[in-house]
Amino acid sequence: MTSSTWLAALYWATLFAALWLLLAGNSGWYLGLPSVIAAAALAVRLQLAPLPIRPLALPRFVIGFLWAAIAGGWDVARRALHPRRPIAPGWVDYPVRSRHRQVRLLLSSLVGLLPGTLATGMQSDLLRLHVLDRHSDWQRSVEALERSLCRLFGEDLP
Repeated sequence: MTSSTWLAALYWATLFAALWLLLAGNSGWYLGLPSVIAAAALAVRLQLAPLPIRPLALPRFVIGFLWAAIAGGWDVARRALHPRRPIAPGWVDYPVRSRHRQVRLLLSSLVGLLPGTLATGMQSDLLRLHVLDRHSDWQRSVEALERSLCRLFGEDLP
């Protein structure tokens, strides 16, 4: 392996270990360590370049994402428990505007953490989603997530 491959592997391992630490609260490393190693190896295998994250945009991204997840979770709970709240599940396509490979990958992964949405694949520039209510304003939350990811990686959307 070349030195740049080792540096990329170290970068990804550090990033995934930090994510595990954040999400698991410094516990469960018997599962976390193999997961970190596997994820870092996959990132190197896919030749993902280290993410050019803008550190000043990170707090805004985290706060915005957490707020969207909490608000969406509340909406899903209300829909499930209230008999008059509409639920109209369906398949929809979201036109992804970002050209950044990592933004597209993270968008397809993170949109599933927003309640009521699940990404199932990407064809060309369309992200295929299953939504809990196709008549709701699901586009706004997905677009906000895409914009936030673009800001995080320093990309300007058209």
